[in-house]
Amino acid sequence: MTVTAQRPALAEQRSPRPAPPARMPYLGGLDGVRAVAVAGVVVYHLGAPWMRGGFLGVDVFFVLSGYLITTIVLDEVERTGAFSFRRFYARRARRLLPALGLLLVAMAGVAVAMPSEAAELRGDIAAAATYVSNWWQIFAERSYFEMVSRPPLLQHLWSLAIEEQFYLVFPLVVVVALRAGRARVGQVAGSLALLSTVAMAVLAIRTSSPVPNDPSRVYFGTDTHSMGLLVGAAMAATWTPWRTWGLAGSWFRERGRAVRRFEAGVTDVLGVLALFGVVAAFVWVDEFSDALYRGGFLAFSLLAAVLVGAVADPAGLLGRALGRQPWRWLGERSYGIYLWHWPVFMLSRPGVDLDLSPWLATILRLAAVLGLAELSYRFVELPVRRGAVGRAVARVRRPHEDRARTMLRVVAAAVGLAVVGGVATAALAQVPRVGAEGGSWQPEPVPVVTSQRSTPTPTPTPTVTPTPTPVETTPPPPPPEEVGAISSIGDSVMLGAAADLAARGVTVDAVESRQFGAMLELVRAGVAAGTLGHTLIVHGGTNGPIDEASLRELLELTRDRRVYLVNVHVPRTWADYNNELLARVTPEYPHAHLLDWNTLGTANRAWFYSDDIHLQAGGGREGYADWLVTSVQP
Repeated sequence: MTVTAQRPALAEQRSPRPAPPARMPYLGGLDGVRAVAVAGVVVYHLGAPWMRGGFLGVDVFFVLSGYLITTIVLDEVERTGAFSFRRFYARRARRLLPALGLLLVAMAGVAVAMPSEAAELRGDIAAAATYVSNWWQIFAERSYFEMVSRPPLLQHLWSLAIEEQFYLVFPLVVVVALRAGRARVGQVAGSLALLSTVAMAVLAIRTSSPVPNDPSRVYFGTDTHSMGLLVGAAMAATWTPWRTWGLAGSWFRERGRAVRRFEAGVTDVLGVLALFGVVAAFVWVDEFSDALYRGGFLAFSLLAAVLVGAVADPAGLLGRALGRQPWRWLGERSYGIYLWHWPVFMLSRPGVDLDLSPWLATILRLAAVLGLAELSYRFVELPVRRGAVGRAVARVRRPHEDRARTMLRVVAAAVGLAVVGGVATAALAQVPRVGAEGGSWQPEPVPVVTSQRSTPTPTPTPTVTPTPTPVETTPPPPPPEEVGAISSIGDSVMLGAAADLAARGVTVDAVESRQFGAMLELVRAGVAAGTLGHTLIVHGGTNGPIDEASLRELLELTRDRRVYLVNVHVPRTWADYNNELLARVTPEYPHAHLLDWNTLGTANRAWFYSDDIHLQAGGGREGYADWLVTSVQP
């Protein structure tokens, strides 16, 4: 609908029209912010122990996306008086779909080459193509933080799903709110950010996450993890420093320059502090922090917003520094790097898929990711952005001979790039696997750690090997010294050595995938029935973080016994958390002792299968059993 205004008065006709507000220029420093964000995510997914909070790089992306998208909408409405949703979504499609489509075609090729992944990939590809990966993974009860066995190859696309859902809904919110003024957009975005934060906190408290239960539901949810996008949107309503950058052309030119220099200096200082804060969070924050899910993501988003806002100032030095190489190169390819890094990493796990040293494997994996991202950027993303699709359509409309030649080139290019991506990722999985003898790994059946933290831990049925001598259980219970000498409770690590422990006189109750909470339940039942030995060994924490309250309750219940807690040797994100907790709490209880399985396991890597968790026969199981029995002798 077109609205016409009345004919203005003569004086008004002669007065010049006010210049439209300046558009946001290209700011190379924002590519530097993208580089920082994707570097944090990539290093975190490499498993670097010094980058425990690198997953927060996704939240930096969220803040930056919210800021840019809202700025685009506001600028168009203020410059033209209207907003074209068709043009907006066409631009988004040109920006996002080509590289994603290439990845999905390559993953379809991987599904053909690796039938074991085919069933999972079919659903994941469909979810990714429709941008609902985050909800698909919530309903499948998958964990983002527990990388057990080979995680789904498209698991990382949850964040793109949240962004696309934001792109679908929020521009309409901006257009409607803008009728009441630009400030109203900021108020609406800020209020929604607070609501998302509250939703995350409430759900995290209700589900007892992140410890002892997995926090992936609140992490994956659009409802609970949109605060970064909304913080960026709120900042876009108030922070447009490029619009005051043109003061130098006015009659108070020199004063304007001085004001800009002062403001830019302030934003530079704040931006540098925010950059240090973001990097510090990457290094020191981990996924097991209660505070992170109770307002911490909002606090981090505000910190990232300060960084983005400082870099968005064209007069600032920080933005110029981050706009230089190599940050600009990485930032321009950050989308492709993010798309490709996860499947490449999951198909090239050192010690499982690659029979290479960790350093050489890391170099190979990073080279593959950067190479695929460069190919995607150079031959797919840039051409589409520059109108390659429109030119191809125009050529198709030419005479028959040109049309056939054009179609052949398009098909050949698409197939070639998809084959390169599929072959590169699938080939990494075909590198000879590490095994006990250095060849292909085909171990005898062994328990595999699985993720069970997404639901409350049930009390498992005890599995005892061998069957202990029947014990009188009627009140009063016999004193502990009259029961079996040594009782042990564990998970799949202990289960692997159950026969060896039983041969050494230890009563074993161990099952695969057992959580520490289930071990507490067994101790409660054993204390009530009087069936625990006077010496108790508990080896838990392999399958997830230990709840400190559960650990303390177990130690309180067993004050009349000698208790030996075994720490964990497991290449998972919760290993350091559990070992630090055990080392801190155990000395507070005089009857408890800590056994350092992590150090012993690290010194005897040949004891383990290639997963570096489960014990092999012919050394590992016997060594574990001998070490335990020797350690608990009075």
